[in-house]
Parts: sequence; structure tokens; C-alpha cells
Amino acid sequence: MKMHIWLGTFGSKEEFEKYLDQRKYLEAWTVYDNEPPTGNEAEDAEPGPELRCDFCKELGLDTYDEDLMVMKYYKIPVDHKTVAHDILADEKEFESLCKKIKAGSFNSVIAYDDNGLNEKAALGSRTVKYIGKLPSASDEDLSGDSSFHYLWVGKNKLDKKNILGHAGIDKSKVVKTNYYHTAKSDKLDNILILQVKDYNVAEKMILRADEMNILTANSMLDLLVKGELEIDVESVADALGMKYIGKFVSH
Repeated sequence: MKMHIWLGTFGSKEEFEKYLDQRKYLEAWTVYDNEPPTGNEAEDAEPGPELRCDFCKELGLDTYDEDLMVMKYYKIPVDHKTVAHDILADEKEFESLCKKIKAGSFNSVIAYDDNGLNEKAALGSRTVKYIGKLPSASDEDLSGDSSFHYLWVGKNKLDKKNILGHAGIDKSKVVKTNYYHTAKSDKLDNILILQVKDYNVAEKMILRADEMNILTANSMLDLLVKGELEIDVESVADALGMKYIGKFVSH
């Protein structure tokens, strides 16, 4: 599979995140899909496309699949090797593409693994510059030196020392077990920001949980594992009485 790549220059990380922020649109659809009709035609109407993020508006997308996207903002200049690693692309191929299209300076990159998006639509971006497509690295390609976060959340307090045993996971394959529990339910975004040290990963976790309309929790289990370890995520969820949120690349 090949991924579309855009480069951009933003005044701040907040501007970059706002450009891609779909929360208002997705939240409006959550209400539309789950709340009973009010009888008011205007209030019961489908969410308007104007609520979409600017990235989606420019490309004519309804929304994007975050599982297939990498979004990075850099406070300081970085080399091609760093960017290529962050978007899971080959360094030389990425550098060659940048030189071919004479890409200037940039402080942000978006990579989207969506073969359903054609290049004509991808070229519609105005805020960011579309530079083309590159082969994306598979999980197998990454297994040697990349790691992944698996996240579950729930309500019950677990025996921290025996979590992996109860979940049926070989602890020798796990780089780090990050478990947190609070007796009083707390906002999940607060928990993740404080407990997950990789801020970029925490942000992705928060967005995914928001999309699933999971806003609060008592417990969080974040496992950092090497790429080659396969986890039956739903079996773990059933064994621990938790909800599986997703898998996130650790940079």
C-alpha cells in the first residue's frame, strides 16, 4: 500500500492540530446517531459539512481514518531521516521525492495510507503541499526496531502484579506495563496525558477514545511491546473486563 504525503508550515502546533481537528464533526454525528429525535427539523438534521476540519474540506473528505494516518509537527528543524521514520517511510525514497518536487522548508507532515483517495483529490489541499505517494512500511518491516502501544480502559481495579498473567501475555515480550487506577472516575484525557509519557501517542489515544465516545475511566492499561508480538486484543479485554481502544506506533 502507498501513502499520500503532504508537507506544511504552521505558526504553532495548535494551528496544525486545529487544521486536522474533526472532533466537533464527529461529536455532532455521535449525537445525531444516538440521541432520539426532538421533533425540531433544524435540530434533527444531519450535521453540516461545515463542521469538518479544514484538511477534510480541502480534500473533499467526509472524515479520515486516524488508524491510517500519521500527523507530525516539529518545533525545531529535523532531517529527512527523522521525518521518514515518523511517517514509516524509506528515508532515501522520502528525501528523493522532496528533492524531485523541490520541497522547501516545512515544519509538519501528514501521511495517509488511503488507497481510496485519488491524487486529484489529494492535490486539492491548499494549506499543505501535496508531494505525492510513497510505499508505506508494513508491520513486518518495522518489527525489528519499532514498538507499539496497546491501550485498554475500564472501571475495575486490577491486581497490577498479575495483569499480564491474567491476560495470557508473555511478560518477557512486553517492554513496559503501564497500569493506572483511580477509585473515582476521571476524565480519560487527563489520565492519558499524565500517565503516557509519549505526548504524541497520548494525543492519538485521546482522539481515538473521543471517537469511541469513551470520555471517562477508572483504569488504564498501556502495554508497550515490540512489533513482532501479536496480541489477541479482544481476549485481553474479556479477561480483564476492559475496553480495547487501539494500537499506536511508538516513535
